[in-house]
Amino acid sequence: MSAQATPESVLTNLLDILEAEHEALKAGKAGKASGLLQPKMEAMQAFDVLVADPARLRDVPDVKVRMERIVTLATENADLFSAVRNGVGQAVTRVSDSNAQSYVGAYTAAGEKTAFSKATGGYAKKA
Repeated sequence: MSAQATPESVLTNLLDILEAEHEALKAGKAGKASGLLQPKMEAMQAFDVLVADPARLRDVPDVKVRMERIVTLATENADLFSAVRNGVGQAVTRVSDSNAQSYVGAYTAAGEKTAFSKATGGYAKKA
């Protein structure tokens, strides 16, 4: 956003980016949401400049509703990003622990699973 951007365009741009980010996160497209980081940061900088001069906001239609929506979306998106981070962390933990929990799908005569300790590691070659 340029320094000459109108207050209404600054709010609209930020809302559009936050809405797109929100929809991407809800759809499970974290990569798409993270691709919005640079435009979001630029929109936030323009928003910070706008909020520093509250007189510029007086003539914007529905300014209170827009500001409330910005706060709501920013909060929800932060929570969704946190959920993504936690989910990825859990997936990494499961994958790193899978070596001890991997089985060949075969069972012993007693009905117990047969461990396959090299399921996620390399194999040793016999000479």
